[in-house]
Amino acid sequence: MAPSRCHRPVLLPTIMATACFALVLLLALCAAPAPAHAARALTPGRAGAVTKAQQGGTGSNATSAADEYLAPHNQARPAVGVPPLRWSAYLASTAAAVVAQQQRHVGCAFVDMGGSPYGANQGWASYRARPAEVVASWVAQGRYYTHASNTCAAGRQCGTYTQVVWRRSAELGCAQASCATGATLTLCLYNPHGNVQGQSPY
Repeated sequence: MAPSRCHRPVLLPTIMATACFALVLLLALCAAPAPAHAARALTPGRAGAVTKAQQGGTGSNATSAADEYLAPHNQARPAVGVPPLRWSAYLASTAAAVVAQQQRHVGCAFVDMGGSPYGANQGWASYRARPAEVVASWVAQGRYYTHASNTCAAGRQCGTYTQVVWRRSAELGCAQASCATGATLTLCLYNPHGNVQGQSPY
């Protein structure tokens, strides 16, 4: 990928500086070949009490936040014979920076993660969705995946599921942003990335 440069025109230095910051943040994720990524929007369901969006950090709150993301991942992975993921504070911090940027500048829209060196799953809900609920929606896509042919059912998506269970992925870091509209944007990053075209997840 060719390096990108920000050129600041004389008339709009503040807007261009903001755009340059966003570009630099996203380019920090662009050091490796682009894997396929997936995203999923949630429909309102029977969500339980919702806490403020969290990422892994320090202390017991961080542990419980990390567990909310890790537990559903690590329940799905043994079902297909792959080892559990480990929590990465670095990936969680990176995900938090990205969703915060999206929250502040583009109204919690999905991020284009095509150039990232990490695998990425994104979820958007019109309400304050809990992390475990978002991950469960990705895992639920497994019903559309056929391992024997390494394909999704016609008209269905299963890329978020295959990233969750990708054998080579070993580390996970996630974050959420609560949007002004009451929506939730969730981003999980995986290292090494999965969803490599032509390869089976397990």
